[in-house]
Amino acid sequence: MTLHTDRPSVSACWNRGRSVFPCPPASMRFLALLLAVLLSPPFPPALHAQPADSLRHDHMREVEVRARAARMLETGEGGRQYWRMESLSGLPHVLGSSDPLRALQLLPGVSTNNDYSSGIRIQGCDASLNLLELDGAPVFNASHLLGLFSTFNASHFRGMSLVKNRHGADFPNRLGGRLSFHPLDSLVRRVHLDATFSFMESEGTLALPAGRGSTLYLSGRGSYLDLLYGPLLKFDGLGLGYGLQDYNLTWVCHPGERDRLRLSLYHGLDRMQLRQEGFGNSSHMDWHNSTAALHWEHHAPRAIVRQQATFSHYGCMLDMGLNALDFAWETGILQAGYAARAEWTGGRTTWSAGAEYHYYRVRPMAFRTDGSFLQSSTPARREEGHEADAYVQARVRLARRWQADAGLRLSGFRSRGRNFFLPAPRLGLAFAPSASQRLSLHYGLYGQFLHQVPLSSGGLPVDYWTLSSSVLKPGRAHSVALSYGVEWLDGMLEAEAETYYKHLAHQYEHSGAITELFTGTYDMGRNLMHGRGRNYGLNLMLKKNRGRLTGWIGYALSRSERRFTATGSDGWTASSFDRLHDLTAVAQYRFNRHWSLGGDFVYASGTPYTPTTALYVINNNLVSQYGKHNGAHLPATHRLDLSLTYRFAPRRGAAHSLNLSVYNLYAHRNVLFRYMGFEGESFGLKSVYSLCRMLPSVGYNIKF
Repeated sequence: MTLHTDRPSVSACWNRGRSVFPCPPASMRFLALLLAVLLSPPFPPALHAQPADSLRHDHMREVEVRARAARMLETGEGGRQYWRMESLSGLPHVLGSSDPLRALQLLPGVSTNNDYSSGIRIQGCDASLNLLELDGAPVFNASHLLGLFSTFNASHFRGMSLVKNRHGADFPNRLGGRLSFHPLDSLVRRVHLDATFSFMESEGTLALPAGRGSTLYLSGRGSYLDLLYGPLLKFDGLGLGYGLQDYNLTWVCHPGERDRLRLSLYHGLDRMQLRQEGFGNSSHMDWHNSTAALHWEHHAPRAIVRQQATFSHYGCMLDMGLNALDFAWETGILQAGYAARAEWTGGRTTWSAGAEYHYYRVRPMAFRTDGSFLQSSTPARREEGHEADAYVQARVRLARRWQADAGLRLSGFRSRGRNFFLPAPRLGLAFAPSASQRLSLHYGLYGQFLHQVPLSSGGLPVDYWTLSSSVLKPGRAHSVALSYGVEWLDGMLEAEAETYYKHLAHQYEHSGAITELFTGTYDMGRNLMHGRGRNYGLNLMLKKNRGRLTGWIGYALSRSERRFTATGSDGWTASSFDRLHDLTAVAQYRFNRHWSLGGDFVYASGTPYTPTTALYVINNNLVSQYGKHNGAHLPATHRLDLSLTYRFAPRRGAAHSLNLSVYNLYAHRNVLFRYMGFEGESFGLKSVYSLCRMLPSVGYNIKF
């Protein structure tokens, strides 16, 4: 036990005066220290320990320490849902590893187009309208092989957070939700390893002490799907070759008691090849994502100051051979930014303010067609944009049970000689009728200067990127959300309900088919539909947080509609992200310390699509005739996934576990998309189904 006094020691006084007084001998320093201790006043009563003889008492008081296990999914202020990565180990895996993005699709209001698409749609908003970030750096087109593989290495992150619509003024310029991945940031004193091995991929995270007050986290992942299963992979009559690589690095440093530094790097690379049987042609597609984020955080006595610099780059290249025709395209986007923020408290008000700058460089899709009867190309061009933002936010406790939030975000954007200015207010009101209930109302105006037009619903990263201009106006959205939450049995049971309405302006979609890109006179600008949209719905969720059985049941009743002038109809039509019904059930049951069973069930209405009614060849050009825009729906999708996990007894400080998962247990064939093609010898509407009806996998995990 070390006791501290408010008086400086004699040795400290001697050390302060080295430049004036010579250092006394050791015996003199010891004598001075002894005198200081004897002459100092007695310790305060709080620090004085009275000796006690336990033999004089009949019994000692019992001390009981209780601790609750952390919840798998927690809901905080502003509707922020935080999911711990450790809890994913008990859920069904795909190809042997846990998938964070696929797990998020089990929440009401979060969906994707089909089983093999990893783009996250939040409450009817396309993936490009939502912000997906790794430690503050945005990620564009996060996808691995149609979403079949996990997009990120789960072992490198401590958790992920989701905010669907109730954003503060610090939320960047996007119209949808916000999904953030938080890397491991604690300091370690010895080496730690978290690795998972399966038959199709392996991944792992290594934690290394990097000196006093710093830690280095290194993660890597790779697939050997093509190496082991290449001859067996078939997709709609095509041979499939595929490989992926993922790398993460996070460096955490605490240079002082009040300062924190963190550097996060990520790079992901995909290589895919489609080989046409009976022909020598093949198609190659490569796409990659790279991000970097540098954070500095300083804790002052009454404020917290944060600064961050971010960088993100995405690129995609495709080279496709179709008999005597060769087709290639390339697209990409780069974003770099800097942000400074401060938070402080004055009285009953908590303030936050900040300023940001972002630089964009976009390469819209450039394509080239080369064949014996057709040759064309588009000129390579780049678009640049500059965005500056400033915001202020205040949170005021009006009374014991009332709280108000008010914020204002001011944004300016310049691209291709055009300037835009957008004021975006945010207002919120929260009321707690009791300690176990919460009610909140939120309104926000949002804007977005970056546009992404999907060209395919099949999950491939073939999209058209561009910036706001005199032709494409910045997207805007008015959003209103009302939510209610309640807990029972001391938090064991929890229910959440949320209703929302979002009006969107300046929405763009592609009006043609991807096959039209093979023609030599195709102009993307003439095939963009301009209009407005509305998303509205109800999300319900019932959770069980503690006990042997944990999980939830979620249901979303929603509509996502658009009105485009180019469709020739004045009415509302379903958007490509419309899901009327979405039902999910998630459960984990722990039999004992070794065995646990996990499962999930998903049912969702079929996504809309624009049917092709006829195909013509006119002057050696392929021309499609379409029906009503998004006038047809795919069949409803549903599946059941199960997993069985066995945790071995720890040995020598290492924990081992084995996970057996079955994806789509009852082998239902979900339709991915439909198009005009040959079905045997007949030509007509053709359905493309999942790669396989049932997908079992085995994963072995080790931690030490």
